Amino acid sequence: MRRRTFAPRPGWQERLEAVGMLWHGTAPDHPVPYWAEDAGYQFSAAEVSDLERTAQRLTGQVLTATEYAITQGRLAELGIPDFMEDAVRESWDRDDPSVYLRLDLAYCPGEPPRLLEVNGQTPTSLLEAAVCQWQWLEDRQAAAELPSQAGQWNTLHEALGEQWAHLRSERSLSEVTFSSALSDEDLATVTYLRELANAAGLQTAYLPVDRLGLAPHEPYLLDGWPRPIRNLMWLWPFEFAWDARDGEALATTRTRFIEPLWKAVTSSKGLLAVLHDLYPDDESILPASLTPGTLKGPAVQKPLYSREGQNIILPGQAMTPGDYAGYPLIEQAYTELPTYPAPDGPRYPVLGVWAAGDEVCGLGIREGRGRVTDNRASFVPHWTE
Repeated sequence: MRRRTFAPRPGWQERLEAVGMLWHGTAPDHPVPYWAEDAGYQFSAAEVSDLERTAQRLTGQVLTATEYAITQGRLAELGIPDFMEDAVRESWDRDDPSVYLRLDLAYCPGEPPRLLEVNGQTPTSLLEAAVCQWQWLEDRQAAAELPSQAGQWNTLHEALGEQWAHLRSERSLSEVTFSSALSDEDLATVTYLRELANAAGLQTAYLPVDRLGLAPHEPYLLDGWPRPIRNLMWLWPFEFAWDARDGEALATTRTRFIEPLWKAVTSSKGLLAVLHDLYPDDESILPASLTPGTLKGPAVQKPLYSREGQNIILPGQAMTPGDYAGYPLIEQAYTELPTYPAPDGPRYPVLGVWAAGDEVCGLGIREGRGRVTDNRASFVPHWTE
């Protein structure tokens, strides 16, 4: 694994925007370009094979730990409200289907990949990983900047399409309403997923998350007409929903969610402690505890729910800013990220390994300017040789 710099592609902004990525540049809350046009990471075939094998094992262990947390009555420890417990358990018992998830790994070449977090319900950076970095590879090859035989660990587009086709043919899914906030990234992500679902033969619609409706005695969530929504692909965190005024409707509605309600378990960072309980000798699963202060050695503290590196405490440092300070903290053994030099300071990459269903299928990299991968972290493409 090595980092290489590149000259920008001619018209690279237009190339990204042509496939729907509009948030590639700087913004008030993102003072560095989100898309790293000036760099890429190279992996050997052996490194990708090791990452793929480890990530596939970890995916299975995450699902096993999810089942364990549900069946052993540990949902409250993971921050799931009492009124949600039956609904989460029933979602698991029904085997409500999943489309995707992302595992975030620390990886130093020559050492085992180590699981940092699980992003099970609302994983983003999907369009960048599935489409934009593939476009980048093809452009670099066309310009003779990368060899024609270079590859990329990236079958995300095909695997997600196959997953939607599987849900249609094997799970009798015929129609899905997609919903998100109206941010560029969230809207582009669900639009991409919706296009894949359409290509698999499903009927789809889109509704902004603030247009979802409730009505007395209606068993389903409603669209704006109002019509019942039977299946909802919802890029909206469950913890936002259950903390809202009408949050208990999440547990009682007959609307089926994609990602399913059981993914509330994978969204809780408390699952990292359950994983360590179940697999204490696995080198890729860092020691973690639901009781801060119990681990030996340096540890990171994280809220049960948080995003974009918010409210994280690294050893000897203050808590990062954020909106999740009210949640209980877990702790996880500290592990170093690899460090790569750049003209304006070091870079710390975190590898995001994607799965469609429960099969790993690709890699995306977020590169931070610090050791917490926050909203300033850039997406960096990769290739294999």
